[in-house]
Parts: sequence; structure tokens; C-alpha cells
Amino acid sequence: MLYQQTRPAFWRRHPAVTGAVALAATWWLVNGWYTAVTVAAIVTLTVVVARRRRELAIRDAGLRARAEYEHRLNLAGDPRGVFGRYPPLQPGWFPDPQNRCGLRYFDGAMWTHHTR
Repeated sequence: MLYQQTRPAFWRRHPAVTGAVALAATWWLVNGWYTAVTVAAIVTLTVVVARRRRELAIRDAGLRARAEYEHRLNLAGDPRGVFGRYPPLQPGWFPDPQNRCGLRYFDGAMWTHHTR
């Protein structure tokens, strides 16, 4: 749930509907129906804000559930609860971040000056 792909924007998913709405709004503005355009904009903004709040509430609930789960693991002595989903890297040779052709030793906390 926390790592699911986000959907593309509405106008990318429904270009025909977006074009029709833009054409109708332009027509309303040309004919002087400013009140109708204002009401439509307020309704659209209200819907967008409500959906965004709901998305954030779902995301926050997932984060709280994950934190509670990891806390329970930590209290039980399970090492997965200490570092969460991604434990720290173990010491070893990794591609050098400054020179892609070489290797640099990572001691578990920082990069050393040892290269190959």
C-alpha cells in the first residue's frame, strides 16, 4: 500500500473529457457566464482537496501501522524491528560513488580510502 504506483493525472488518463471541459469553460467565458465558471472551479477544487486529504489519510494510516508493527517486533527482540524494512549495508566492496570503474570499501558506516 505504501509503495504502490501513483496514478497519472486525470487529464492524462482522460484527455477527451479534459478537452471537452476546457472547451465548455471557454464557451462559457466567451458568452459571459462567469458565475458558472466560478462555481465549476470551486466544485472542482473542493473535490480535488477532498481526494488529496483522503489519500494522505490512507498513507498516514499505513505509515502508523508499519511503525506499530516494527515497534512490536523491536519489543519482542526481533532484529527486523530495529532497522525496519531496510537494514544497514554490511561492510564490503561496492562500486565507487566517485569513480564508476573502480571499487571502494565500505566499512559499514562510511566509505574508506581503500580502492581497487
